[in-house]
Parts: sequence; structure tokens; C-alpha cells
Amino acid sequence: MQQFSEAPEGNFQVPPPPHPAPPPGFDQPQQQQEQPRPQEESQETCIDTVLVIFPDICRDHVAGLYDKVAHNSDQIIDHILENGGSYPKAKDKQKTLKRKREVVVVDEDAAAAAKYGAADRASPVTKLRAHIKEALSSEFPDTPKVFIDATLTQSNYRLFPAYRVLEEASRTFDPAHPPYNKIKTARKKSPQFLEHLVQVYIDNPTNDAEMKEMMRELQAARKMRKKAEQKHAEERQKEIEEEANYAKAEAEGTLSECGCCFSDYPLNRMIHCNGDTLHWFCRGCARQTAEVEIGNSKYELHCMSMEGCTAGFSNEQRSQFLDEKTIIALERNEQEAMLRMAGIENLESCPFCPFAAEYPPVEVNKEFTCQSPDCEIVSCRLCKLVSHIPKTCEEFAKENGLSVRRQIEEAMSAALIRKCNKCGTPFVKEEGCNKMTCTRNGCFNVQCYVCSKSCGYDHFNDKTRGGKEGNCPLFESVEARHEEEVKKAEKEALEKVRAEHPEYTEEDLMVKVSEDVKKDEQLRKARTDPAARLLQVHG
Repeated sequence: MQQFSEAPEGNFQVPPPPHPAPPPGFDQPQQQQEQPRPQEESQETCIDTVLVIFPDICRDHVAGLYDKVAHNSDQIIDHILENGGSYPKAKDKQKTLKRKREVVVVDEDAAAAAKYGAADRASPVTKLRAHIKEALSSEFPDTPKVFIDATLTQSNYRLFPAYRVLEEASRTFDPAHPPYNKIKTARKKSPQFLEHLVQVYIDNPTNDAEMKEMMRELQAARKMRKKAEQKHAEERQKEIEEEANYAKAEAEGTLSECGCCFSDYPLNRMIHCNGDTLHWFCRGCARQTAEVEIGNSKYELHCMSMEGCTAGFSNEQRSQFLDEKTIIALERNEQEAMLRMAGIENLESCPFCPFAAEYPPVEVNKEFTCQSPDCEIVSCRLCKLVSHIPKTCEEFAKENGLSVRRQIEEAMSAALIRKCNKCGTPFVKEEGCNKMTCTRNGCFNVQCYVCSKSCGYDHFNDKTRGGKEGNCPLFESVEARHEEEVKKAEKEALEKVRAEHPEYTEEDLMVKVSEDVKKDEQLRKARTDPAARLLQVHG
């Protein structure tokens, strides 16, 4: 891999051009001749010339010097050197613009929801509770006060979360399964909570500060409600349009069957491969296939036809079922695949962007410094979070509020997950033998699911395939293995946590699972494990 280095900032020196000595016998004139004026250059030519000397300088900065200092590149270069050779960098300008864009796109409604809907927000003072109840009674005039009281009690009398519950109950009210019985005569709205009067109250500097804050919270809740109503109206309008489009296609005979889910769709809501024979699919199936490929660290989208078609999809067809995030994910997978197929060893990727670089083993350097100008985040190569070195991942987790029970849960989850010993891609086996092949493009490493060593069939205990007794099993119950490994991880994590926190009992730290989850787990095992299925039949 080629290495590129930049000149150190602030130390760039351009040697002055040598002045030729006068020829012998030539007498210097008594009076110095007037120096010729520097030739003026266009702004674009001047900037391009300066960038040859200072490639990383900000173009806007040079444009400013062009207006303030001179219309000549040599004079601008001299000016920069006279000021120590320091100047604004182009990448710093990009970062500033990025931060400005991030500030501009801040969602005020989301900020208000985060402020007023925070779970740890303190309950309002007692004097405000009657006003909060009155405001909600006015906002939801056909909701019985008993239901409003119960909602307020549940939300600890915080207006915003109570408003959200009441709004959803009102919007999704189903007469067949009502959450409450609507009152026959709706209450009259209280005048003090009319929209314009609320703002008048807030603008009055002499009014009670706590009451004004309650009014602001009411305004935030109303904005949230209007936004939700608008969203649902748009969704309903879209549903109506789709129903009309389907009816039109049905009348015209232009419905077609999706080659993946076999449901009928209008042709103008379907996409097709670019093979010699076109195969048609609904956008939902195409989108889901793309998401599966991304999960498998792949980027090529092939035709899903059962006829063995290997064609792909044109960019025009892709644009109909891929959103921006999915396209970025596919491009990232493609970049990583190209790098791996180039045979670069010890390739490490930034967890926050597609940038990748060759790095020494993690034992030598635990940090990854991203060189992408739009990122430049230094991350921990072990936990894939922003770097916390010299603290360990465990110390960082504790300081950032990771509960002791969460540590046990994560240890149990980690026991289920294997990683490719070549490229580090995580995976979990659902069924099949223990000879696993990495699905990442450019890798395709083969390893054992039991011990994670690279292997062939002779690594296992199947004598018919070159193995021998005592080796890792080729076939076994994956459910039994997962259950055993998870229990072992839970036991080890419990012992470690209890040693560090003797104040906790084992009962305090046990991961609690509901009965419904246990039943679902038993059904899932019955579908995948023949032994469990047999027990269920005879149980």
C-alpha cells in the first residue's frame, strides 16, 4: 500500500529567486530604476497558482486575500509566508460547513419531545397539577375524567407524556374494543387554553414562571399532535391512492404476479431484472432482499427468480426500491469487498464510516484513527465505540451507566456470536453442520463453529470424510450447544460481577424472562430441534 505524507504545517518555506550579479565593468546607476509593477491575474488563475504551492489551503481564504492583498499570486504567497506560513485548511472549512448543516437541521419538535418527555424528568409542583388536569380535559373534551386521572397518575402528572397517551387513545379509538366510554356531551373548552391566549400568557413577563413553562409544554404537545395528524392524513391519502391504482390496474388487466411472494401487484408498482427475459417483483420483496444481502456483508443484487436467472437490476430499477441509507450500506460493502479482494492483510474499517486502512494487530494498537475528512473519529477497535483509551472497555462501560445486569446480558449474547477468524465478520448458526463458510465478499473463509479454527472436513469426527473420533463434531444440536454456552457465559459473568459488587445477590442479577417469552422460545425450539419437537408431542 502506498504511503503518502504531508509537509508539516507552518514550516513551508519558498526560497527567494537568485538575483544575477551585474557584469564586470558595468557601473551601477546612481539612481535606482523603478521596479516593474506585478502583473495582475484573474482570481481563478491566482487561486490555482497558490494551490500549487499550498495544496491544502482553503480556496475561500485565497479569494479573500485576492481582494484584500493583491491580484497577483506571488504577492499572496509572500504574504502567507510573512505571516508564518499558517492558513485555514480546506478540510477545516468542510467541517465547519458540516457542523452548520447539522445545526440547521435540528428538529425543534424532537428537541421539545426529548425535553418534556424524558423519563427522568421531575414531577410538576403540586400547584400546577389542577391546571394540567384542566388543560387535558379541555384538549380531549369527550374523554372521561376518570381516564384522564388514571393517565396523569401513570405519567406522574407530567403533561407531555400524558398528552401523548390521551392523543393516541383518541386517534385509535375503536368502538368495538374501546379503552374507555366516551362521554355523551363533550365538555366546553376552557378559554384560557385557547392557542392565541396561551402565547399571550407566555409573553407576559409578570406571569408565574412555572405556569409559563407548563404552557410551553402544552404548546409542544399540540405541535406533536398536529404533526402526527398530518402524518396519518398523508399515510391515509397514500393508501387511498394505492387502492385506486390497484383497482385501475385490475380493470385494465395490468396486474402481475411477484416472482418472489407470488402476490398480485400493478405493473407500475413493480420492478424487474435486466436479463434477456424480464422477471418482475414487488418493491417490498426487492427491498427485503437488499437488506438481507447487506446483513450478509454482500453488495450484488441478483434476480430472485426461481428459474436460475443471474441478472441484476439497473440503476433506474434500483432507485425504485432502495433508499439513501440502503444504497450507502451496499456501497460500503462493495468498497470493503474490493479492498479484501486486493489481498490487503490486517485491514481495519472505521465503525462510523466506510473508510478502511491497513493496521497492525489489535494487541499492538487498540485505536483506529479514521483519515476520512468528514469523519476523523478515533475509535476503539475492541468495542467499536469512540475511543476511551487508556480506560478498558469494561471501565468505560461502567462509567457510562452500563448496569451490572446489562453486563451479564451482553456476555450471554456474546456467547451466541462467532466471528470469522480472517475478516472478523460476526455470525450465528441456525442449522446445518459445523463447517461454516464466511459470506463476506472477498473472504469466504471456512472455519469450525465449535473451536473457530480454519478447517476442512478432516477437522471433524466424521471418519467417512477424513476425520477421526475425538475431533469436533460435524453434526449436533445447535440449540443444545447454544443453551450450554449461554448458561456457561451467564455463570461466569455472574461470578465476576458478584466478586466486584458483593452487595448484589444472585437473585438480583438473574436475567428475568416472562412466561410469554419462554413459551415462544419453546415453540421456536420445537420448529428447529427434532428432540424438542418430540418432547412437545409427548408432553
